[in-house]
Amino acid sequence: MKRLSSLFSPFILKKRRLTAGVWLVLLVVLTDSGFGLPDGSSPAPLFPDEIIYRAEPLGDFESLTIPLKRAGRLLLIEATVDGQNGNFVFDTGATGLVLNRTYFRDYHAMNQETANGITGQLGVVERVKVDRVDIGGLYYLRQTADMADLGHIENQRGAKILGLFGFDMIKAFEIEIDFGNNQLRLHRTDKKGTRLDDQSLRFGGDCTLPVVGRRDVVIVEGEIEGKKLQFCIDTGAETNALSSRADDEVLNQVTITRRSTLRGAGSSRKEVLFGSLGNLIIGSRKFGSLDVVITPLNHLSEVYGTRIDGMLGFSFLEHCVVCINLKKKEVAFKFLDNEN
Repeated sequence: MKRLSSLFSPFILKKRRLTAGVWLVLLVVLTDSGFGLPDGSSPAPLFPDEIIYRAEPLGDFESLTIPLKRAGRLLLIEATVDGQNGNFVFDTGATGLVLNRTYFRDYHAMNQETANGITGQLGVVERVKVDRVDIGGLYYLRQTADMADLGHIENQRGAKILGLFGFDMIKAFEIEIDFGNNQLRLHRTDKKGTRLDDQSLRFGGDCTLPVVGRRDVVIVEGEIEGKKLQFCIDTGAETNALSSRADDEVLNQVTITRRSTLRGAGSSRKEVLFGSLGNLIIGSRKFGSLDVVITPLNHLSEVYGTRIDGMLGFSFLEHCVVCINLKKKEVAFKFLDNEN
C-alpha cells in the first residue's frame, strides 16, 4: 500500500484520476453574532435565551416515530413551517433549524451570524423567528431559525429542500436513528435519561460509547492502528471524512482511488482525495472497508472547541441503528450485519 503522503504528488494523482463525484457534507456550525442587518441598521436587541439557539419540542406523546425519506445518501424529514410543507435534510451536524432562503425570504432578520462548514466559512446567515414548526405529533412554537442559500443542494440531488433539521431540535430526547427501516424514533426521558414510556422496548445495542466534548455535537471515540481518534456523527454527510492532519499510521490505512469534490451547506467546493479506509474500530466492531474523503478539519475543531479527527457519515451509519442519549452522555450502536 502506498503511503498517503506520496499520493499528494500531482503526477501520481494524474495517473490514478477517475471520474469524480460530488459529496455533500452539510454540517453547519454557527459562531458568535455581532453583524449589522442587510440594510445597515443595528440588530434588534435580543433576550439572552434568543442569543443562544434553543428548541423546545412540544407534543402529547412519550414516544414518537418519524418516517425518513431518501434523496441519494441524504435523509429527509417531512415538516411544515408556518403552513409551508416540504422536505428538510435531517442533519445532526447542523446547529439547529436552517431555512432555505428561496422559500422564506420574506421573514424579517433579527440578527446575523457567521456560519462554518466542512469546506470552511459559509459566510453570513440571517436569524429569524417562525411561528410554528410541525413534524407529525411534534411541534415547536416561536422557533428561532437561521436562513441561508441552499439551492445548490436541491440542484445536486434533484429534490425540493426547505432547509436543514439539525440536532439541537431533538437533543432533549433519547434519539434512535434506524437507517434500515428509514425511521427516526424519539423518546421523552426523565432527568436521568430513562424513558418515560414503559411500553417502548429499551434499546439493545452491540456497544455503548461515551459522548466526548460539547453537547451540541455528538462525538465518539474510535481507533485506527492503535491511535485514538474523535469522530463526529453527521447524518448530513454522504460519506465519511478523515482529517488530513492525522498521523501517518492512520493515513496509511487509506487506499486512495481518485480525486473528488466536497461540497458543504454553502456554495463553495473543495477538491479532496477519495478512497477506502480500513481497520477502523468503533466500539466492538472493526470495519474493513469504508468510503472516506481526506480533508482538513482543523477549522471545525476550533469552532467546536474540541478535536475533530473525522466524521462518520451515511456510508458508516447505514450499517447500524444509532441511539443517542445526551442526558446519559452516551451513544449506542446496533450493527445491522455481521460483516462490513
